[in-house]
Amino acid sequence: MNQIDALNLLLNWVLTDLKLDGYEHQTIADKIRYYQDQVKIGEARSELTADISDRDIQLILDSFTDPDPPNEKLVEAAERYKEEILKHKTVFLIDIDGTICDDIKNEDSHLYPLAKPITGSRDIINKWYDEGHTITFFTARESKDRLATEDWLNKNGFKYHGLVMDKPRIKDGEEYCWIDNRKVRAVTYLGNWTELTEVDAKIKTFKNE
Repeated sequence: MNQIDALNLLLNWVLTDLKLDGYEHQTIADKIRYYQDQVKIGEARSELTADISDRDIQLILDSFTDPDPPNEKLVEAAERYKEEILKHKTVFLIDIDGTICDDIKNEDSHLYPLAKPITGSRDIINKWYDEGHTITFFTARESKDRLATEDWLNKNGFKYHGLVMDKPRIKDGEEYCWIDNRKVRAVTYLGNWTELTEVDAKIKTFKNE
C-alpha cells in the first residue's frame, strides 16, 4: 500500500467512524488532505528530478500563489519551465591548466597526473553539467596527452561531454579572440570559481560600414 492509499483510508475513517466534535473533525480531515498534497508533490519531484534540478523545481513551487499545488499543476508548470530553460543552455569551452588545475606547461607533461584541482572548479562545472549545459574542455595540451588528461578528469570527478586538444598556445600579453557567426561570450578566469554574473564590459566588434 502506498502513502496516498494509506492516507485515503485514514481520511475515510476520520470522516465516517471517528466520533469528534465538528471543529476537531474538520481540522483532522484538512490536515490529512494537506499531507496527501505533500506526498503528490514529492512524487512529482522524484519523477522530474532526472530532467530538472531541485533548484528549478523550487522556483516553480515558489511561483505558485496556491500554497498547496496539486500534482497536475506542478507537472504542467515544470514542463513549461523546462521549455523555457532549454532555450538558455550554454556550450562551455573550458581551459584546463591554470583554470581548473595547477598551471602545468606542455614541456612538463609528465606532471599532468599530479596536478591538483583548483578549489571549486569541479563543483561549479558539475553543477553546469547537471543543469543540462554542454561541457567541453579546450586545452593547449597536445594530442599525445589525451589519455592522461581523460584519466585525470575522470579520477578527479569532472563531468564533461568533450575534450578538444591542441588549442593554439599564446604568450603572456597576448589574447585569444574568437570570431563566430553565433553568439559568443568570454569569461577570463581570475582565480576564484563562483557563480557567473552579468557585468557591463567593453567588447570588440566589427565596425559598421
